[in-house]
Amino acid sequence: MIKDNTAEIIDVMQKSMELMKCRKCGCMKKSLESMKCALDTRNNDYAVLIDEIQNALDLTEPSEYT
Repeated sequence: MIKDNTAEIIDVMQKSMELMKCRKCGCMKKSLESMKCALDTRNNDYAVLIDEIQNALDLTEPSEYT
């Protein structure tokens, strides 16, 4: 199910991380961390998605709000 929506999920993540408010949101960071933990890193079908999640996490800043 996730695999079918990978491109859409990545698009939404990338657009969200362009917004300063999303980079500072604790909810966004927790969501990204949860997604990354939920995906099996041994499954190559999710490699691109996991990389994009990590890229988004790298853009997060200290949380100003949750």
